[in-house]
Amino acid sequence: MRRGSLAALAALSLLSLSFTAAADAPAMGTDSNLPVPRYVSLRTEGANGRHGPGLEHRIDWIYERAGLPLQVTAESGPWRRVRDPDNTEVWMHAQNLDPRRTVYVRQEAALRRGASDSGRVLAYLQPGVVGALTGCEGGYRRVAIGGRVGWVKADTLWGAESCTGL
Repeated sequence: MRRGSLAALAALSLLSLSFTAAADAPAMGTDSNLPVPRYVSLRTEGANGRHGPGLEHRIDWIYERAGLPLQVTAESGPWRRVRDPDNTEVWMHAQNLDPRRTVYVRQEAALRRGASDSGRVLAYLQPGVVGALTGCEGGYRRVAIGGRVGWVKADTLWGAESCTGL
């Protein structure tokens, strides 16, 4: 009887560990097998943002800014639900998305030579500027914008919360 109780306790412990590990693992997209949520960028100008996943759904937005960062929040076949920097969510066909990471400047920010407040300022970035995300160091993100490469505080950017996938 004691042996059976120990075996049951061991099985229960393993089951508990597997649930904990599953809860810590990122959710994977049902169609892409990539993490959801994840950041991507807009591949093409004139991409339709639809109300639902399919051509039969109305177009809510037409996105004209190639490179705009987007966050994939769900998948349905070749369709991806994405959130833009204004927190608008629409469905977009996967062919309009690029896995390259970009960021959107939310508020005026200094582009610095180094990843610190004491780094020399290379430029001041205005809200709405979009650039490529190329690295992370602490609370700073390395970005390439307008031919310049430097470091920007992460909290001034949209799309730079996570460094996963760089």
